[in-house]
Amino acid sequence: MKTEPLLRVSGVYWHYEEGAQPALADIHLALYPGEVVGVVGPAAAGKTTLLLTMSGLIPSNYGGHFVGSVESNSEQGIVFQDPETQFIGLTVEEELAFSLENAGWSDERIEQRMVEVLDLIGLNGFTDRSPLELSGGEKQRVAIASALSHSPELLILDEPTSELDPVGAREVFSLLSRLKQEKDMTIVVSSHATEELAAFCDRMILIAEGKIILDLPTRQFFAQVDVLDEHGILVPDVIRFYHMLCQEGVMSASSAGVPLTVEELALLYKEARLVREGSL
Repeated sequence: MKTEPLLRVSGVYWHYEEGAQPALADIHLALYPGEVVGVVGPAAAGKTTLLLTMSGLIPSNYGGHFVGSVESNSEQGIVFQDPETQFIGLTVEEELAFSLENAGWSDERIEQRMVEVLDLIGLNGFTDRSPLELSGGEKQRVAIASALSHSPELLILDEPTSELDPVGAREVFSLLSRLKQEKDMTIVVSSHATEELAAFCDRMILIAEGKIILDLPTRQFFAQVDVLDEHGILVPDVIRFYHMLCQEGVMSASSAGVPLTVEELALLYKEARLVREGSL
C-alpha cells in the first residue's frame, strides 16, 4: 500500500493582485513522509510563491486570485530567506519559548523542548544570547530551531543560505542533513546551491515562469543537463564533468544514474578504466 502524502497540491493557479502574469500555473505535486525535496529555478520563477502555497500562507495571507486545492495532513514549520524578519525575542530563549507559551505549554515542558532543540541545532549555551548578535549561520539555525519547536512533520525553507557566507551555508546544510538522517523529517528547500542539493535531496523540482518543468528523483533530474542549462540552473561540477567524459567516450553512461559526489565519479571512472583494460 502506498504511503499517503503529507501534502498534496492539485491544479493550483495563483495570480497576485498586482501581478501581470500568474505566479503559479497548473501546479500538481505531492510530498511524502521522509522525502527531502529541492526546488530550483531562475529569478522570479515562482519558487517562493510555491513554498508559500505549500505552507498555506497563500492564499490566506496574500491578496490575489487562487484556483485549485492544497491538502495538508501535517503540522508545518517554515523558515524564510532572512532569519531576522522572523525574530521577535530579545534572546534565543525568548525566541524559542514565544510560540510554545502561546500554545499553553508549561514552563517545564518549554524548558525541556528548548534543550532538545538547541542540542539538535548545535547551539547549546546560547539561550541568553541575542539572536541579532549571532553569525549569519547561527541566526538561520535559530530560525530553524524556532520552526522545529512544535515538532513539525514538514519543514519548508525558502532560500535559507542565500544571504550567508560559505561557512554559514555549510552550517545550515549540515543541520538539514542531520534532520534528514536522525529525524527522518520531510523537508522542502529552495536554493541556488545545487551542489549541496544534489548531495542532500531525494527529489528535485525545477520551476520556471510559474510552471513545474521537471519533478524527478535527484539522479534523473541532474541527467537533464540540456533542460537545466536552458533555464540557467547551475549543474554541479562533478555532474558536468561526468557528462563530458561520457560525451568524449571515456566512459559510458551508468545505469545507476549520474554520480552526485566526487567519490561516486571516481568509482565509475575506475570501473570504466578496468573495462577498457579488459579486467572486467
